[in-house]
Amino acid sequence: MSNIIQINTFKNNCSNKRQTYEMDNVKVLYHKLIDCGFSTCAAYHEAMKLLSVSNPSLELSDLSQKTFEIINPVFDNYNENGIDNHSQN
Repeated sequence: MSNIIQINTFKNNCSNKRQTYEMDNVKVLYHKLIDCGFSTCAAYHEAMKLLSVSNPSLELSDLSQKTFEIINPVFDNYNENGIDNHSQN
């Protein structure tokens, strides 16, 4: 008998959870700063700073757009399946 032990390695893909957590942090920071009396412009810039720290691989040209998408998500369900969803709500 041999004493060989086979160890299976599993790749844990937690990057999606981490991105969601970071996006939530950016959104929460923005809204908390607004509630504390910061202007929307100042709060937006602080949210951009947090996003750039948490995601340093993000290019500066995309930083503003990504921050805007996190703070103001666009829901593309207006004309889903040929139904005007906004008029039904």
